[in-house]
Amino acid sequence: MTIRLQAGILGAALLFGVSVRVSPAQEPGAGPSTSESKSAPPRSSSSSSLPSPPLSSAGATPEISQAAEASGGTRNGWGLPGRFLADQKEIWTSPAKIRLADADWILPLAGLSATLFATDASFSKSESNAPATIQRYKTISTAGLGALAGAAGGMWLLSYRRHGFSDGEHWRETGFLAGESALSSLMLSETLKYSLRRQRPFEGDGSGPFFQSGGASFSSEHAAAAWSIAGVMAHEYPGPLTRIAAYGLAALVSFSRVRASQHFPSDALVGSVAGYMISQNIYSRQPKPELHGDELRGADWPSFREIFRTNQDTPVESMGSTYVPLDSWVYPAVERLEALGYIHGAFEGAKPWARTECARLIAQAIDVANSEANDDLAQVSAGHSAAASEQAQALLAALSQEFHREAELETGDANRAAALPSAYMRVTSASGAVLTDGYHFGQTYAYDFGRPFRRGANFISGFSTDFTSGRVFLHLSGEFQHAPYAPPLSDAVREVIAERDLVPISPAEPFAAINRVAMMDSYLGFNVDGWQLSFGKQSLSWGPGPGGSLILSDNADPFYMVRLTQAQPVELPSLLRPLGPVRLETFMGREKGHPISGRPFIFGQKISVKPLRSLEFAYARTTTTGGIYDPLNTRLFFESYFGRVDAKEGSVPGDSHTSVEWTWHVPHLHDRFVFYGEMESDDDPIPFQNLTRAVLRPGIYVVRLPFLNKWDLHAEWTSSDCPGKGDDAHGLLNYWNASYRDGYTNNGNLVGNTVGREGKTIQAWTRYWISPHQTLEFTAKNSEVDTDFIPGGGRWQDYRATHELALRSGVFFRSFLQFERIGHFPLLFSGVRNNATASLEIGFAPGRMR
Repeated sequence: MTIRLQAGILGAALLFGVSVRVSPAQEPGAGPSTSESKSAPPRSSSSSSLPSPPLSSAGATPEISQAAEASGGTRNGWGLPGRFLADQKEIWTSPAKIRLADADWILPLAGLSATLFATDASFSKSESNAPATIQRYKTISTAGLGALAGAAGGMWLLSYRRHGFSDGEHWRETGFLAGESALSSLMLSETLKYSLRRQRPFEGDGSGPFFQSGGASFSSEHAAAAWSIAGVMAHEYPGPLTRIAAYGLAALVSFSRVRASQHFPSDALVGSVAGYMISQNIYSRQPKPELHGDELRGADWPSFREIFRTNQDTPVESMGSTYVPLDSWVYPAVERLEALGYIHGAFEGAKPWARTECARLIAQAIDVANSEANDDLAQVSAGHSAAASEQAQALLAALSQEFHREAELETGDANRAAALPSAYMRVTSASGAVLTDGYHFGQTYAYDFGRPFRRGANFISGFSTDFTSGRVFLHLSGEFQHAPYAPPLSDAVREVIAERDLVPISPAEPFAAINRVAMMDSYLGFNVDGWQLSFGKQSLSWGPGPGGSLILSDNADPFYMVRLTQAQPVELPSLLRPLGPVRLETFMGREKGHPISGRPFIFGQKISVKPLRSLEFAYARTTTTGGIYDPLNTRLFFESYFGRVDAKEGSVPGDSHTSVEWTWHVPHLHDRFVFYGEMESDDDPIPFQNLTRAVLRPGIYVVRLPFLNKWDLHAEWTSSDCPGKGDDAHGLLNYWNASYRDGYTNNGNLVGNTVGREGKTIQAWTRYWISPHQTLEFTAKNSEVDTDFIPGGGRWQDYRATHELALRSGVFFRSFLQFERIGHFPLLFSGVRNNATASLEIGFAPGRMR
């Protein structure tokens, strides 16, 4: 069965399994339509009013008796069978009630499901199939579901001992609705399971094909039942502890079914979401009688349509927003404005930024520029030359035009837009010997999102586009990439690589020409109360300055990841307020191109704070884990994710990298000097813990050169040749790990800084701002690699001139000319080698369409 057909099956199942929450019997916002609504108001605005026959019961008020009857008896006058049939009608007719507005939540959910579906087989094959492990997680899932069912059933039984009292009636309603939801969820799961007949992970070749005899994997009935019960209990008793306990137990059941090799991740997701949504539908359609003027306890449960709906009251930070690409002109422009004093809220070491965040920063700068009585303006204007002030105004105008649509969201405009696809093509030609392996030797051309580069003519042609609708956002980018043939590595080079990485010697095979279609940054996401959740291929840069972050940079291919970040920074309350604005970010993805260690997972966390307007400080951490030698399990995941030291190993499981960074705008000289830097360490919880092993990257930003106000200068020094490595480290300290011998790489390219292992780099960039959309930059770089790592060591210099121009028509040009002199690299070349690299990129970006 093809992937396309399998994806179609998944999509159809999602429509039936999740859309039951879209359309309760009454549209959101519609008022009660029957006379009974006064005595039995709906639980929420999305619920319909249902008839409740007059009842009487000894010892109970009419209102209590009405609640008891509604919980145990009729719907449409058919008793319990009538309730069940009404539930099934809601489930199976729900796809016909989907509306265009539901795309705001269906698209992200479908995208997440499709992502899991595409990785089901590889994920399950990486799991441990030891009988003891499987049996342990089967027991956990059964016990978790039993605990939820037992709690709901116990409440229903014990309610009869409290007959006539409000808490007893509340227990009975909770138990009854939980059972009703679980039964309906199981009916849906069993129907899908025996209709689609997907093989379980331990059956066949483990790929999970559909329509196989005896297949019963899709979807998970344990997950569906657990989430249907948990949803009712969490809303009948909406306290934080109840919700944490109920949903935590349901999540454990879903997770355990995957770890027990009974279901694929997509099976568990669809079952969980279906159970959750079915219980919401049943709960919301249940009448909510009054008790002496007070409603029975229980929280409103809005549908996804209501949660994701945006209106004039929705804050901008809760609207979906795509991210500004890492190679955009926007970042150096904002950095310059911040240094000049117009902006003070940017987090320069945590990129990319959401477009709505950029619009907020630009609005802040405009307020400063337009406020004649503002103290900030006096500081900004003081000492500025006319040329610098004029340039700041030009940058503000250009940025305002770039983010005009996002700025208009503040006025209540609907967040619905599409960017016309931009297209580009680039030719990069290198003459002479080049360096293409930053993990071992160095890179002639780096920080290009992992695109192939070899001697000769290299070519790319691509497109990008993005969409936003309410809380949902989508960005797509794809390319055709070509790189020429390359000869095989010499025997000496292959032997050194094998010796330094502690891996088998690779065969002496030439590198075939590359002709491939590749998705670049492409992701789908949604915003919930200022938190943006996105999944797909994404690139991150977690360090200040242009020289490439030590912990995460755009040198490697974008990761397949799930990312959670704040659209805008927030202020912490109470005693934590002195930390100033705070931005949090976390992700979990998978690396590729690791033939030795498999395809491990990588996840990271970062917290950035601004305790002073002039100071930004951040702590970041990434962990590679789950490879062939270290299969991912529950213990390993939590210990590595939260940095817990394993007692036996004496370290955090997996390959851990931590970094601290800082950006300091010198008070009273902020428009002249900015000092920034980054320190990274392998395996140490804090880089300061062992300074002799840490990698350092300090830098300075000279905002305006003397007498040259349109010129700026960056200078950085980076070294991974740390003094504490020992005399025989041989590159086995930074960016290398004994369990992950393919290194800190993705598809062969370093994830961090291309200084690599036991290397040193000093470089400088000076840029002439002709206009916001036209710049000229000159770069000089000197690099070394230590003889302890590469026999004979290596030294080389790079000199580059770069020009960028964007016209009002949307046409843009990017070009550079680079000369490289490899003065000493005896392992690779005999004598001195020179090369010249030229690149020309032409593109068309028509802008954003309202």
